[in-house]
Amino acid sequence: MSLMLSVALPVWHTVARREREEELIFRGNQYVRAIELFQRKYAGTFPPNVDALLQGRFLRRRYLDPITNDEFQVLYAGIPTATTRRGTPAVEVSTNGRRGILGVASRSRDTSLRLYRGRNRYSEWLFVAETQQTEGHSVTR
Repeated sequence: MSLMLSVALPVWHTVARREREEELIFRGNQYVRAIELFQRKYAGTFPPNVDALLQGRFLRRRYLDPITNDEFQVLYAGIPTATTRRGTPAVEVSTNGRRGILGVASRSRDTSLRLYRGRNRYSEWLFVAETQQTEGHSVTR
């Protein structure tokens, strides 16, 4: 009996972790969708905060990061910079130049089981609105 448990426990842990990763992607994309809807309604401007997304009913609720069971790290649009090869904004880690919410990221620095957009750390999984306004903006945390 204990032999079966010692085999099943690591498998169950991996399955649960994969489910949390899937949920992280779903919730992160809910924020992206809400930001893009906000931008469509308000002529390409970034929402000032998460409350604006909630009050405007662009976001159903304030989702928690399933990896940390805490709030997401909010990513703000910073000063315009060059974009990377993929057309996504360069990442600048600072609290200056907040011009509205660009996306969210996990606060966990743990290594993920899978790659998401070529990244293997949860904190590097950036869920950023891909609109014309994000071209040339850096991301600040």
